[in-house]
Amino acid sequence: MNSNQMKLLLICILSVSFFSFGQDNLVHLNLKKGEVFDILFLATIDGSQETFKEYRQTAFPVASEMGFSPLPGFKIRETIQGNYEPTSLILAKWKNLASREKFLDEIEARVPNFHDMRKKIWSIFNLTYYELPEDYAIQLDREKVIVATACFKKERTKADFTEFLTRWKKAVKNTNGTLKMELVNGKSPEGYVYNPDYMAITQWETKEDFNAFQKENLKMDVGFLKNVNQFTLTD
Repeated sequence: MNSNQMKLLLICILSVSFFSFGQDNLVHLNLKKGEVFDILFLATIDGSQETFKEYRQTAFPVASEMGFSPLPGFKIRETIQGNYEPTSLILAKWKNLASREKFLDEIEARVPNFHDMRKKIWSIFNLTYYELPEDYAIQLDREKVIVATACFKKERTKADFTEFLTRWKKAVKNTNGTLKMELVNGKSPEGYVYNPDYMAITQWETKEDFNAFQKENLKMDVGFLKNVNQFTLTD
């Protein structure tokens, strides 16, 4: 396979990551300590296909060169808490923090209209990235109830927030849920800021189990939180 064929294959893979979602029920995320994990919340503007074609032909090869790898994405079925309503959750990884931040530093020089294209393609494009402190081997089942939760705390509420998370995780366990991933200490680039104090991906076996969790969840005092966003990623 020559270099042009390799580039075409990469563009096809990355296009799938941003605009469509895998049909396999089981999603496997294999992440290594030191890699950087991207979580992107998106809403795509109708009629932006031509701009996206230019974007994928110019920006994606630079990202790949600098250590970017796409991961399976999800449609957001429903916003359960909060007034923030993206329509897709996209996942990706980079080989390390240096490569992730090199891309942010250099992409405008390589692709001068990079940010303008993003504005024409997505009405929502918010990013949090995390340098991973350990290895993760995660399996998610699209036929079960997968939920992403983001919590933003007010200042000077550390003790209350810690107690809340303890109760929240206990409620997940007591309703047959599984905490698949917890993420803290994220970063967001300027212009794309979405940086919760706590991000979790959880999974419940059934809708009934998740509804039981929600009854407990909504009873909890969250006066010390600025906001909570919660999304179901699959029915």
